Amino acid sequence: MTIETALRSAMETIPDCIAAGYVDMETGMLLGINTLDSDSAEVLDSLALAVANLFQGRGIKAFEELLRSAKAEDSGNPGFGEIAVFSKDRLNIFLRTQEYPDHVVCYICRNSANVGLALTKSHLSLGPVAAAV
Repeated sequence: MTIETALRSAMETIPDCIAAGYVDMETGMLLGINTLDSDSAEVLDSLALAVANLFQGRGIKAFEELLRSAKAEDSGNPGFGEIAVFSKDRLNIFLRTQEYPDHVVCYICRNSANVGLALTKSHLSLGPVAAAV
């Protein structure tokens, strides 16, 4: 199965999902994409570069260090595994893969999506999407 096929399959299960992308944070490259419209494709292209900063930026690193020093997080952990960002009209879900800690799957949903269901379904899709790489 190709990465695009895996992303398309994931999008079909995630409520109100309009775009999905697979990003390699080390290179900043978008390795796979599937969208319902061209506007979402443009957003994912620019988002690919921002994902590395989101997961590996100075602010996040400092926050993770605070958690580690307070013993609230395991020191062997590669960092945050997921980040959900709410914007005016979108829910953006970013999930780090366990198999490849430098890879992130991004899902963009309409703000009408049931947040709990979208997060659950995105987690369930993570394994098959990472296996397609």
